[in-house]
Amino acid sequence: MSASLVLRRRLAAELRALRARKGLSQDDVAEHLESSSNKIVRIENAQSSVSASDLRQLLMLFGADAETRDRLLALGRDARKRGGWWSSYRDLLPGPYVQLEAEASLVRTYQPSIVPGLLQTADYARAVVRSADSRISSDEVERRVAARGKRQERLRAEHPLALRALVDEAALRRGAGDPGTTREQMGHLIEMARLPNVSIRVLAFEAGIYPSVGWPFVILTFPEPDDPDIGYIEYRTGARCLEEAREVATCQADFGRLTRTALSEDDSVKLIERMIAEIGV
Repeated sequence: MSASLVLRRRLAAELRALRARKGLSQDDVAEHLESSSNKIVRIENAQSSVSASDLRQLLMLFGADAETRDRLLALGRDARKRGGWWSSYRDLLPGPYVQLEAEASLVRTYQPSIVPGLLQTADYARAVVRSADSRISSDEVERRVAARGKRQERLRAEHPLALRALVDEAALRRGAGDPGTTREQMGHLIEMARLPNVSIRVLAFEAGIYPSVGWPFVILTFPEPDDPDIGYIEYRTGARCLEEAREVATCQADFGRLTRTALSEDDSVKLIERMIAEIGV
């Protein structure tokens, strides 16, 4: 089971700030804990949890006052709590994205090539997974589709995830599987667009070339203001979380420009309805 990555990031940021305020290097901290510098790097990058005993030593070393010490010890305890459906799929979803998405309150996504994963039907998702690697076994395909379904559950939860999706018209017109699969997917988009927490807007061909065309990205926003937004990009050989304020601001600005370029929600639904009619029965 995985501990809370969002809380671990928050704790890591606090520890980095305390260390910098004390004027200590990561090597200095490692020497005090009688550990490797790599361990301190991983703690400060939220790649590893910090044990209660190590956290107490760090707070003493940094000269944290009683209020700060109690607050960060409590934060450390919460960050180490176990939980999350994604742990059952850790072999398929090794990166941090799914856990971060599971803790987000808002997802903003731009997709130029395929329907976003949170909006895919099971058959469409199967076609996407198989197209990525024809060597994937049927069992793995089904597990990946099941994981995508688990992610989608939050869109209909009691306290639902908010989703703002910008999708290029090319992604909608690019078939996945047979025409029936594509038609079902388009109908599902219309159904999801009716949810109050979901916004789907299409970047139509008539918009021509627009900013960031062809470069998919996601911005995750979290419930607590202490947890800054994270950007996320995927490419053929991997993916990367964007945490530097400058990079996240670029993604936010691009999403704003794309939103202004896209069709309205109502016009997007009308376009999708026309596409369904073109597919036929």
